[in-house]
Amino acid sequence: MGKKIRFNNISDFIIFGGGELVFEICSYLIKNKKKIVVISSSKQINEKIIFFGQSLKEYLIKNKIKFIILKNLDNQSKWSHLVDRETLGISSSCKWIFKQKEIDLFDGRLLNMHSSNLPSFRGGGGLTWNILMQNFQSGTTIHLIEKKIDAGFSIINKSFIFPKNIRNSLTKMQKYSMKIQKKIINEFLRKIVQKKFFYKKKIHSTFKSFYWPRLSTQKNAWINWTWDAYEIVNFINAFSHPYEGAATYLNKKVVRIQKARIKKENLVFHPFQYGLIYKIFKNKVYVGAKSEGIVIDIKDLKIKKGLLGKRLYTLNNKLEKSFEKAII
Repeated sequence: MGKKIRFNNISDFIIFGGGELVFEICSYLIKNKKKIVVISSSKQINEKIIFFGQSLKEYLIKNKIKFIILKNLDNQSKWSHLVDRETLGISSSCKWIFKQKEIDLFDGRLLNMHSSNLPSFRGGGGLTWNILMQNFQSGTTIHLIEKKIDAGFSIINKSFIFPKNIRNSLTKMQKYSMKIQKKIINEFLRKIVQKKFFYKKKIHSTFKSFYWPRLSTQKNAWINWTWDAYEIVNFINAFSHPYEGAATYLNKKVVRIQKARIKKENLVFHPFQYGLIYKIFKNKVYVGAKSEGIVIDIKDLKIKKGLLGKRLYTLNNKLEKSFEKAII
């Protein structure tokens, strides 16, 4: 089962990163009268969290929680003095990679909350990768941070499978995952506060483990119209709301498509027909693609007239750049 580990006498918490789970962590710790400091980047701390209707910065100011905005963690003089033997560090959606000198500061009390299974789903990019791969198993892993990314020892591993009726919606999958993650994290924090023990289990890298990098909708989400229709539909749905949508061109202008589905036709589309709008019906646009038709909402194309016979296309330089690793 693994070796037992307990975090005794934790009186204060340093939270690195941002996103919805940081709200949840802070909310629990406030109720338990714990000292909190949040360390985040300017982008993350000012990002509006839709569910809460405010940014993390606004929430922290409202609740009188101390925060530090950094470009990176290199200048330890700005925050290392906050760490002592009663400090627990928690990383949640943190964009920074911790170096050994930062890990050593916490002496085994620096944890990462990874919103998927380890070691089988290492890296970032979230549920976008799940939809692209049509892999609907996910989970939450809380582990001790080591220099190697998504490695070390885990203390919590929980898995779940997304219901079939939400697998075409990134938003619904995110909400479903978040609900489970919040429950797990609240249970984790309860055990920390009550000084309960965890079972420490080594995260082994095996041939079954794989790594996927973070993604940028602006840079990576360009549709390749030579792909199979199913691949294109999965790609569009993978970058849908709350993101900006998958990008392509229409009439020399960039449009972003939020949602798509397959339309089985008794037709065989020639490659020259890929991307061509061949039918418009009830505010839906039908586009030719390899193997099947694709249905998208007319509102995503921003114009309603003169669409029939027009082509959706993506410039080669956009496709080439989309294969580069995103840096966020």
